[in-house]
Amino acid sequence: MDENFTTWTEYFIVNKQSLKPIYWDDPYKLDPQEYATIARSIQQFQIGESSEGKYLIESAKRYLSGNPDKSYLQALIHFVHEEQRHAQDLALFMHKQNIPTIRKHWVDQTFRKLRRFATLEQSITVLLTAEIIAAVYYDALKESTKSRTLIELCEQILGDESMHIKFQSDALRQFARKRSKGINRLIRFSRLFLLYGTMTVVWFYHGKVFRAGGYSLMAFIKGALAEHDRSERIIEQRTHRP
Repeated sequence: MDENFTTWTEYFIVNKQSLKPIYWDDPYKLDPQEYATIARSIQQFQIGESSEGKYLIESAKRYLSGNPDKSYLQALIHFVHEEQRHAQDLALFMHKQNIPTIRKHWVDQTFRKLRRFATLEQSITVLLTAEIIAAVYYDALKESTKSRTLIELCEQILGDESMHIKFQSDALRQFARKRSKGINRLIRFSRLFLLYGTMTVVWFYHGKVFRAGGYSLMAFIKGALAEHDRSERIIEQRTHRP
């Protein structure tokens, strides 16, 4: 990475120290309809947030070998810890609502395998796609429940995910700025292709939550594409060599 990522490490540290309190003692229990809508969906997202990031961090270490600036690696580790906090908080909410956690799901396993055998840039692209989807999903989840705890938890995660999209986009910008305009155009298309494929799977498994949160299929696609466009604008900043 040519750009110093120290400011991102500082952000993650400050964010960890300034989290808004979540009302964990809310006595509200999901009614049968809410439970049926949310349970299986939140199980899948919880496991998706729980990655140790081992292969991603190792990939970053290999990429940065010989580079004295390890600020990106430090920021990446803080990012992984933040994702793990999401998993822990979701698991706590699930425990209070008698929703069991799951150990594996084929969608999560597929994404992990993609990252395991991918280059650092490809791994970041997969992560970015997940962050874009999450930015819409947690908004729908927030609107689909009367649980104060879940609403506040979704609001916290939404704030984090917005910054995660910027973080991943900043990292991808470092790769893009070294390539020609034509190659970047092809890679932008591949990111969009991956997003559309992911949206198809996510809607199939989580459509109940989106609909309960007021999202039609087209609204979901529109929301994800808006986040995608925001990301692409960041990636394209100063990407082309003079």
